[in-house]
Amino acid sequence: MKKSLLTLAVLSGFAAASMAADVQVYGLIDTGLTYYHTDADKAGVDSTDELKMTTGQEFGPRFGLRGTEDLGNGYKVGFVLENGFNSDDGQLTQSGKIFGRESNVYVTGPFGEVRFGLMPVFGSTLGANGLFRAIDVLYANTTSAFGSGHASASKWTRVNNAISYKTPTFAGLTGYAMYSMKNDSDDGAENKTTSERYASLAARYQNGAFEAIVVGDMTMYAGNDKNNGDDGMTWTVGGNYTFDNQLKVIAFVQWFKDQQLSRAGIIADGLTQHLGAATYGYVDGLGYSLGVNYPIGGGVAKAQVAYRDMENQNDVDFKRLTLCAGYDYAFTKRTSVYLMGGWTQEKIESATIDAKPSGYELTTGILHRF
Repeated sequence: MKKSLLTLAVLSGFAAASMAADVQVYGLIDTGLTYYHTDADKAGVDSTDELKMTTGQEFGPRFGLRGTEDLGNGYKVGFVLENGFNSDDGQLTQSGKIFGRESNVYVTGPFGEVRFGLMPVFGSTLGANGLFRAIDVLYANTTSAFGSGHASASKWTRVNNAISYKTPTFAGLTGYAMYSMKNDSDDGAENKTTSERYASLAARYQNGAFEAIVVGDMTMYAGNDKNNGDDGMTWTVGGNYTFDNQLKVIAFVQWFKDQQLSRAGIIADGLTQHLGAATYGYVDGLGYSLGVNYPIGGGVAKAQVAYRDMENQNDVDFKRLTLCAGYDYAFTKRTSVYLMGGWTQEKIESATIDAKPSGYELTTGILHRF
């Protein structure tokens, strides 16, 4: 209750200030129903079925403020304060932070753009600089059985205490760099080996119907006591091309090494049954995705096939295949409905394990922007 009242007071204060400054109040609500079926592929363990109300299956609900001030001579200063919440029960997300989705200030000018604070990484579909929008097919970032996150080992998230730089665009090419001084709750000080740090370099190229990205990132684990001191790394190359008939082809490939990975989704029960925990550990491998978007019937039809092949520090092999499809229909610029469904299977192999846990999911919802 105290957090909710504090959030309301802070947001109300900024809303009142917007009368005297160039400040915009905005938000998004995404609520729906989802059916899950899971099979752990273990003798004596029954498959499960569940129907529940869900939130943010396509886009995470948020309430935020953003503003800019023109400093003259081509320079501007701006800020973003973005709150995340569950639209089905009203609870705060991002561990209850008031502005857990974004909290940053930035300066733009002829030199490019510099940001400071809590912000999304380039390897995500979030915020102004989420470059994975170029390679994500369904924008199904919180679904359990499908979505591009299950074809990669990236975090698809945000970092704290960060500095980012975006270059001006030259001949369609834009460069990006980011460094997070402390991205966890460890007791260590910022910019020390006792805290988890993060760094990223990326590039984006746009030319008419073609768009391509390259994103490389490194997670420097805290205290050099995780994974024998090795840092986690990913490199992602991908893009999209829109043909004259508006068919858009979207693809990416990702290489990763020593990447800590816990996002298992609907396979989590299978991992727990066979490995003792719903986490992959530290993994090396490759991920692939191929998808299409096609406007039809007043909406957009989407489909994706994805595959990931990796091995963890305990010599356990994982091979995950995902098939999914969806359809978005916009009633207006602000309100739309969606239907998405997908199936996935993870083949787990080791000296003592040979299993294929699987699951499928069907979700539908309504999305409203304000």
